[in-house]
Amino acid sequence: MSTISELLESHLDIIANQLGLPIIYENIEATPNDEIYLKSNILPAITTNFDLSGNSRIYKGVYQVSVVAPINTGKSRSQQISEAIIKHFKLNTELTKDNFSLYINSIPSVYPAITDKTTYTIPISMNYRADTLI
Repeated sequence: MSTISELLESHLDIIANQLGLPIIYENIEATPNDEIYLKSNILPAITTNFDLSGNSRIYKGVYQVSVVAPINTGKSRSQQISEAIIKHFKLNTELTKDNFSLYINSIPSVYPAITDKTTYTIPISMNYRADTLI
């Protein structure tokens, strides 16, 4: 759902601007210039409902933000950025547009770093949920 993307990505944009970091969004080709950047991925789950008529929808999923650094640049800065993102996406953070509200319903978690030939990536994942009437 585009509203979910807009809410999550605009909230990420706030912290990225504060930290002076570019963001690479899904399905956008980019070649960063040996700098740390953020990568945004939204992983929706099955949409469910909680009424017999199907008019109330529950949108759930996982939002993953990855801190991607050039290889051999250390991990301190990436860890500091990860901590800032976790503080920014607090448990129960509510994001609203018009009459649509989404909230972060898990504590964001840092997962083990992934290293390849050119990058050192720290993934941060959190659950989101939106309950709506259509």
